[in-house]
Parts: sequence; C-alpha cells; structure tokens
Amino acid sequence: FTLADDFAFIAFANSYLFTCLMLIDFFKQLIFKQQKMTDRNSIKIEFAVQISGERCAEEVQSALTGIGRVQIDVAKGSVLVDTATPWIEIQRKIEATGRKAVLSGFGGQSAVSMLDHGNETSNVRGVVRFCAISADKPGTVVDGVIDNLAKSRPYKLNVHECGDISAGCDSVGDVYDSADISSDENGRATVRFVNDKLAVWDLIGRSVVVAEADSAKRLACGIIARAAGIFENYKKICACDGVTIWDERDNPLAGGNRGEQKSAL
Repeated sequence: FTLADDFAFIAFANSYLFTCLMLIDFFKQLIFKQQKMTDRNSIKIEFAVQISGERCAEEVQSALTGIGRVQIDVAKGSVLVDTATPWIEIQRKIEATGRKAVLSGFGGQSAVSMLDHGNETSNVRGVVRFCAISADKPGTVVDGVIDNLAKSRPYKLNVHECGDISAGCDSVGDVYDSADISSDENGRATVRFVNDKLAVWDLIGRSVVVAEADSAKRLACGIIARAAGIFENYKKICACDGVTIWDERDNPLAGGNRGEQKSAL
C-alpha cells in the first residue's frame, strides 16, 4: 500500500463511521419519538378486583403481560395499570382469570359520560371517559365502549355544547367536537384516541352523543360529569342499599329494581 492508499482508506473509514453514527442517531430519535407518542397516549387505570392472595395476584399479573406497567395491591384488592389499551379490554383480561373486575379510577383529571338517554328506540348505550394528558394544557385521552349499534358501520362520537337532556338528545345544543368511530361485527364500538383540542375541565357539564355517520340521527346521549381519579374510590358497598360493586355491574343503575340483570356496562 502506498501513502495515498492509506489516506484513502482513512478517509473511507471516517466517512463510514460518520454514516453509522448518523444512522444510530436517526434510529434513536425515531424510537424516542415513538416512545413519547406511546407515553402520551398512556394513562393510569385502576380496577377493584376480587383478589384473595398472592397466587391470585400472580395470575392477574400474568394475564396482563404486555399491556403496560401493572401494580397489584392484594390487601386493597386494587390493580393499577399504566397503559394505552382501552379499559374494557383490560377488564376482559382480568375477568378471564375467573375474577370480577370493576373500574374504580381513571387517570388524574377525568370525566365520564353514561350514554343512557335518548335511546328509547335505538337501545344504544355505553360509557365514554375523558382523561387529561396535562394538568394545565389541552389534550385528552378519550376511552369508551358503546353497545347495540348496527354491525360494522361508521358512527360519530360528538361532544355537544350543552348538558340539557330534558328533551333527550334534541336539547343538547350544537356539536362542540366530533370524532369518527365504527362498530365491529358484534355491534360494539371500542374507542381509544387522543384529542389535542379538548380539555377535561372544559368538558364537564357538556354532553356526549352517538350519532349515525350518514344521517346524523342521534342514537344515545349523556351528560359529562367529573369522575373519580386513581386512589379516589375505595367503595366496595353502596351505602344506600348494600349492593356490592361486584353485583352492581349486573344491576340497574338506580331504583327499586336493582336486583334485575342489566348490561355488563
């Protein structure tokens, strides 16, 4: 090799090393961006679960492998999950172990809407929850499940200006914000997305409406109210009638017929 060859090899090696470093930096930035997006969509969800010991806790922990960070408090019967997975899917995984699970806390600043008004003819019903991404900036994770829709069809999930349901879904005012959703082959819509414009504190007192995508016909609605965050709800028995949270899922929300079966929602 001549001296010129040595210089050429050194120049090539430096160029190759520089290219490798650039590629490494690119992939690091890409991974960081993806991780940041995942963390942004991730919230803490708390479930009250029938856990009788460490063996039960291990089975629940195993069932939740791969969905996020899981913390189980056997003494309190609490399962805390930091995840981007819809809460209804986590509940299914827990209950697949043979134990009942009830959602008891959702993120920090949070709100909820029970879609159980204006549905006399459609029988559409569901629950939609809102969780703030930041305490002082807009940005909300929307998470919910809606049942009894037509199979495999598009719908609108709308936030309306008002929470006046005195005339069902016709008195809730104009659309404040809208999102496209769709039902599956069983007529269920499972919702999980981030809305950068919505702020939880600005949603409370408004309403949520599920409407047909093509005709805008309103199928069900509910007022948006403040919801318990994580570690804010340890109730196991309703003080008014003694119904436990495990039985409450299978009972009407209120009234003298709380012993009758209802939707799992």
